[in-house]
Amino acid sequence: MKMQNKLWPLEVCRGLAALYVVMHHSRELLPAPIRPLLLFGQEAVILFFLLSGFVIHYNYSTKSTFDRKDFLWKRFVRIYPIFIVVMIMSVGIDFAMGTADAHTDLRSFGYNLLGLQDSQLQKPGIGYPTFGDNDPLWSLGYEVWFYLFYAITGAAQFNRNLLAVTVLSVISAVVFSFFPNKACLTLLYLPIWWLGASLAAASLSNTNAPFWKGMGSLLITLVAYVAASYPVIRASHGTIGLHPFIEIRHFVAAIGFAAVWMLSARFVNAEKFRWMESLSLLAPISYGIYIVHVPLLRFVKHYMGPGALTWICFAGLTLVMAYLLEIHFQKRVAMPLLIKKRKKAAVNLPVISAKAS
Repeated sequence: MKMQNKLWPLEVCRGLAALYVVMHHSRELLPAPIRPLLLFGQEAVILFFLLSGFVIHYNYSTKSTFDRKDFLWKRFVRIYPIFIVVMIMSVGIDFAMGTADAHTDLRSFGYNLLGLQDSQLQKPGIGYPTFGDNDPLWSLGYEVWFYLFYAITGAAQFNRNLLAVTVLSVISAVVFSFFPNKACLTLLYLPIWWLGASLAAASLSNTNAPFWKGMGSLLITLVAYVAASYPVIRASHGTIGLHPFIEIRHFVAAIGFAAVWMLSARFVNAEKFRWMESLSLLAPISYGIYIVHVPLLRFVKHYMGPGALTWICFAGLTLVMAYLLEIHFQKRVAMPLLIKKRKKAAVNLPVISAKAS
């Protein structure tokens, strides 16, 4: 691993989170005693948001310049080639099974490319469903807009950007509570992603101040949401997996993960857990695992039915397909081709300073 990978604990978390999401969606194939432990797939996605914010800010805030166009192009190349292939694969799997999942039309395809999709069952006013009912795609409808916001604000002036995050998210929390819509919901979740960036800023500066500022932004947003949504919360008889409680659940998960993160960094000797480092081998294919496993699960269950052998075949096929998508297709074909083409076409791209404030 590069430079003995001092961030290997984060890579382990990425691998474990991807594996957990797979087990969450396939839990009916696993032994009954462990199924109650696999009900927290939503929390695993929140961990992905934190890790994403951390890695992006950790890598870009230390650069002498921040090229917006280059940043967005690299994010596009990282996300969309595999995303498009998996959506096409979903249609092919439907054809092979002689079935047709909902929302595999060209209109849904376009809306998913624009990041307007979300899980239809959990929140009101969210726009459009995930393509082919591939539910994990809901998080991409947030990530692409988080990246766009980061590109607009830049990697510098952390305090200014965090203030913008707080103001936008509080306004969005209030508006969403009265007029549910996808745009406000996405901005409502922005402090979760930015808390990951705050953790990165704290790590780079060797001070806890950025973390506490990021946590404060998230808590202010949470209070604004609860206050604005209180009449709905009080009248609701739903579960914690549905609006208006699912949003609170996500924020609480982010708070918990961030607190454990900081406490572990201060009090836990990571070397004592070096035996877990092998799990970081899943990190380079974690995106592929996350995005492809639901279509493959339907495919394997269709032909094999329920059972332990079905899960083993499904898990093996998911790992193989994720490896092919991430290592062979993404890194060896899509990224070299598209990034090389972008560099050849680039002429005097504008840059902005990325010095830490």
